[in-house]
Amino acid sequence: MAPHERGRSRLHLLGFACERNLTALCCGAVIPHAADQLLLQLLAIFVSAKVLGELFERVRLPSVLGEILAGAVLGPFTLGWINPSDTIHSVAEIGAIFVLFSAGLETSPQDLIQVGRKALLVAVAGVVAPFVLGFGYMKWLGDATSEAIFVGAAMVATSVGITARVLGDLRVLATRAAKIILGARRLR
Repeated sequence: MAPHERGRSRLHLLGFACERNLTALCCGAVIPHAADQLLLQLLAIFVSAKVLGELFERVRLPSVLGEILAGAVLGPFTLGWINPSDTIHSVAEIGAIFVLFSAGLETSPQDLIQVGRKALLVAVAGVVAPFVLGFGYMKWLGDATSEAIFVGAAMVATSVGITARVLGDLRVLATRAAKIILGARRLR
């Protein structure tokens, strides 16, 4: 094997076999095989999320729905191409932080103060209604009280980030209704 070929491997993607556990970069740095796999997984996540997000936007739906669908399809319970790992989880958490940060940049504290009373009412209704409906449904099915409480509590848990992304995708983030919704989410 020639000196310039040492440490090189072919990508494991698309049926290519890996010759070694190390890959040489053009600058001579060596990356372990696990890093190759992580980079390919991140590439698959970003490309599929972007493609499905764009498709959803073309049919006038929020792109975040396509991005969530991409994650569900690639994840371990459907195609199984992306297996959860600590690194993938960390990247997802960083992404959630950026979504919340960008939503915060578009919302001023004065706007939230102006809609404070209505936001408080929406926040209370947003906790009580899903809990009562989830709890009531489970009890109606005849499930145990502990299970009904769990389902009711799970119905209450919503993501501020997803709400902000949907409102942003619909280009209504600056409206009074969006400010009330985001204010309510922050109060919860």
